[in-house]
Amino acid sequence: MRYLNKALTLCLMIGCAVSSASAVEPGCVSSESPGGERVVTQVLVAPLPRTHEVVADAMQAMGVFLFRDSEEVVEGERTQERVAVLALPHGDEAIRAELTALTQDGEPTTQVRVETRRGSNKKGNPKHIWSAAVLDEAACLLALLSLDDPSHRPKTGAPDGPEVQLADATQVAVRSRRFFFDTDLKAHRLVPFETAEDLVINNSLAVPAGSLVMASVGQSSDIGEFGRGAQGQLQFRYLALPDGTRLPLRGLIDLRGKGGNLNKLEKGLVITSSIAAGVDLASGTGSGFAVPAGTLFYAQVDGEQKIHATREKEKQSKGEKP
Repeated sequence: MRYLNKALTLCLMIGCAVSSASAVEPGCVSSESPGGERVVTQVLVAPLPRTHEVVADAMQAMGVFLFRDSEEVVEGERTQERVAVLALPHGDEAIRAELTALTQDGEPTTQVRVETRRGSNKKGNPKHIWSAAVLDEAACLLALLSLDDPSHRPKTGAPDGPEVQLADATQVAVRSRRFFFDTDLKAHRLVPFETAEDLVINNSLAVPAGSLVMASVGQSSDIGEFGRGAQGQLQFRYLALPDGTRLPLRGLIDLRGKGGNLNKLEKGLVITSSIAAGVDLASGTGSGFAVPAGTLFYAQVDGEQKIHATREKEKQSKGEKP
C-alpha cells in the first residue's frame, strides 16, 4: 500500500515542487498493513549479490536495524527510533532472511526465505508479520533499479550519435540506490543514486536510465547533538555517462529528524515531489531520518553542457550494461 494521502499531506507541509517529471514511476514503499505467514519463501530473478542488497534495503524499510548482513543471511530487529521515523506500526519483531543462489533456464536467480520472529529471542508469536512485505519490497526494488552496479560498469567508447546541448537547469530524475538512515551519513561520504528514466534530447538518447549519479554528504549531525534531531545534507555532484564523462549536477537536499522536514535550500534545487515519490522521507515523530532505496529525487544539470548522444536504435534497457 502506498502512502499517497500522507505523501500529499507532507507535500503541502513542505511546499513540494511538482513538475513534468512527476510521471516517473513512484518509488517502492513498505506496507502499512503487515500480515500473512511468518515464513515466506520466494525465488527472485536476480543474482545473489544484488538480491542480498535489495533484501537488506527492504528489511531496513520495515524499521529493522541489521546486526547480521552477509550475502547469504540478513538478520536484525525493528527498533523504536526507526519505526517512528518511517511511520510504521510499532513492534519489536525480529526478521531473518536466508538466501540461496539458484539457476533457472540458464539465468541466475536467488531463493529467499524470510521469517518474522519475536525480538530478543522471546517465545510466542510476533505482534506483526513482515515476511511477505519484505519480499514484496525486494521484488519492487529489483524492477525499479538496475540489476548491476552502475559504479562498476566498464566504460564504453565515445558515442557516435549527434551532439546535443543540455540547457542549464535541465531536470534529471534520480533514485537513491540504497537505503540509508541518518547514522549512515558521515561528512564527505559519497552516496550513489541512478537516473530514473532515459533523458532524450531531439529524439536522441542523451543519458540512459540507470546511469550512475553521485552525491556527497555536505554536513551531518547525530541525534541529540545541540539538543536537536539528526540533520544531514546531500549535494548532487555529477552524472556518469557510459564513456566515463562526468556531467556536473547541482541540487542540495536537507534532511532533518524530530519534526524537521525536507526544505528547498537554494535556487535551482527541485526537492522530491511527494506526489511523484509516494513516500515520506522524514518523520514528524522520530528524531532521525531515513531515505528508502528507490526514493525519487530531482537534480539539475549545472551549466550548459554539450555531449554526444546515443541514437534511439542503440538505446539500452535499464539494468543492462551499456
